[in-house]
Amino acid sequence: MEPITISLILLGKHLAEKGLEKAFETTGEEVSKNAVNWVKNLFKKDNQTREELIQLQEKPDSPARLNAVKAVIERDLEENPDAEKYLQEIYNKVLNLNSNITNSKNVNTGTLKSGGGNIQLGDNYGK
Repeated sequence: MEPITISLILLGKHLAEKGLEKAFETTGEEVSKNAVNWVKNLFKKDNQTREELIQLQEKPDSPARLNAVKAVIERDLEENPDAEKYLQEIYNKVLNLNSNITNSKNVNTGTLKSGGGNIQLGDNYGK
């Protein structure tokens, strides 16, 4: 899979999870206003969020809805020469955050889904 496709998928999933307004709040480097405005202008017209993004937020695991959001971004990449550099910036500063954890145990860096069972991080000290 080429890097742009991966970036598009990650951006779509990130928008579905965080929403358009909170998608670029990071603990890392700040994303430029131009890059943020590029994405917001893609998915917001006249203070209304595009239907493709709304539907993806309702069903974030839907491949068809993710593809619809991806298509919106791909169309703009074809027409807007600056869009690719904005996508690259967003990928570098928001979507590609790596955690380097060393000499530690009991660390979770992702989402835990128990399916109704119990989850425990840490030792139970023999209990």
